[in-house]
Amino acid sequence: MREAKRTTRMTNYASRDMRYEERTMLPILRVLMIEDSEDDAALLIRILKKSGYEPETQRVQTAADMTSALFDRPWDILLCDYHLPGFGALDAIAILKKTNLDIPLIIVSGAIGEETALDCIHRGASDYIMKGNLPRLGLAVKRELENKDMRVKRKQNEEALRVSEEKYRTILESIGEGYYEADLTGNFTFFNDALCRIWGYPKDELMGMNNRTYTDPETAKKLYEAHRKVYETGMPGKLFDYEIINKDHTKRVVQSSFTLLRDTGGQAIGFRGIVRDITELTLMDIERQKSLVQVSKSLEATIHAMAVTMESRDPYTAGHQKRVADLAHAIAEEMEMEPSRIEGLVMASTIHDLGKISIPAEILTKPAKLTAIEYEIVKPHAQSGYDILKDIDFPWPIARIILEHHERIDGSGYPRHLKGNDILLESKILTVADVVEAMASHRPYRPSLGIESALDEIVRNRGVLYEPDIVDACLKLFKEKRFSISA
Repeated sequence: MREAKRTTRMTNYASRDMRYEERTMLPILRVLMIEDSEDDAALLIRILKKSGYEPETQRVQTAADMTSALFDRPWDILLCDYHLPGFGALDAIAILKKTNLDIPLIIVSGAIGEETALDCIHRGASDYIMKGNLPRLGLAVKRELENKDMRVKRKQNEEALRVSEEKYRTILESIGEGYYEADLTGNFTFFNDALCRIWGYPKDELMGMNNRTYTDPETAKKLYEAHRKVYETGMPGKLFDYEIINKDHTKRVVQSSFTLLRDTGGQAIGFRGIVRDITELTLMDIERQKSLVQVSKSLEATIHAMAVTMESRDPYTAGHQKRVADLAHAIAEEMEMEPSRIEGLVMASTIHDLGKISIPAEILTKPAKLTAIEYEIVKPHAQSGYDILKDIDFPWPIARIILEHHERIDGSGYPRHLKGNDILLESKILTVADVVEAMASHRPYRPSLGIESALDEIVRNRGVLYEPDIVDACLKLFKEKRFSISA
């Protein structure tokens, strides 16, 4: 019975910790503790939490348990007591070395002198912290994690360099891309088999051929200018796409990068380049663009059908979603949002009240103010709209925008009481557009309050309920650019 209560209590703690993590967004720190004292382990956890981490810990006391734990899951840091019964820090350092895992190990002990601590560092420990100076632990962990990140990036850079060198060797061995060398006038002096395949000429015909032979005059001029720039600046040429004419008079699209070719004395004697045949990729990209246009049109038609379906149940607010979408579009453009994101915002705005399809029509069209109970029936429409759309694979976060369009930056909105940056920018724009349009338009239970009242509302709550930049953009539209909400 006692064990069951303990399990329940631990579950409650875990649930509470999950909620705490979601609320505070503290970075997770995976800590393996080589420690025989439960109290000391708990103290270290508290110190780490005060230092801004959310520790996920496991405590081990033996060499076998440590070895097993090291491979059970990835760890960010090891905290090791110096003395454990039959096991100690030097043993832990030796075990970690054998694994070749890059995990910082910090000695945390109150029973060793500075000379012993330095010996541990010499053997492979990252740092040591005396238990009388535990507030330093957070800084030590932060520093070691940063050092580890630097080591990882250095290895990644080294690997990238190795891959680059391997790719260059592969090209020279005539595998994949074409490689060529040309003199200063553009005549081929050396090339590999891949280049012959791309150009469609045998080696004997391609040798000495000038670029004017396999390109049209306009392309030949562009190639000349690109190579001249490389010659004058000594800087590598940027990726350059152009058409070539094969021996059989068909055209191919190639992508080339090139640099100066110098002799042993550093004198420029020509150019060397790498060439890829991107003809198929170019055709595929053209088809992809056509498909994207078609998909976009289909999505627009689907969104429009949803909007019409919704408004057929609520004739008093017919056009509301369209007007909100127009205003949201204008605000987003004023804020210089990326066109692709604006497109998604407009789509979401056009059906932002889709969830009201689940609300009884008599409530939607009630010619009087809603009661508290009726309002509670209406509130879930944002969640309902999200549930309807969440499994549709839109190229934009439409379902989430709809879910969040009644959230407020101070957390007073619904359904999730999100705050600040937890809310999508698109959702915040839709929120302001929705409020302004709703107040400025007629409703079954009241006449229009007018655009000035609507603008007063967002000014009054600028920085409280509504994002300041969005409010400013909206005000600029109406005050300076004479934007109006079309009926």
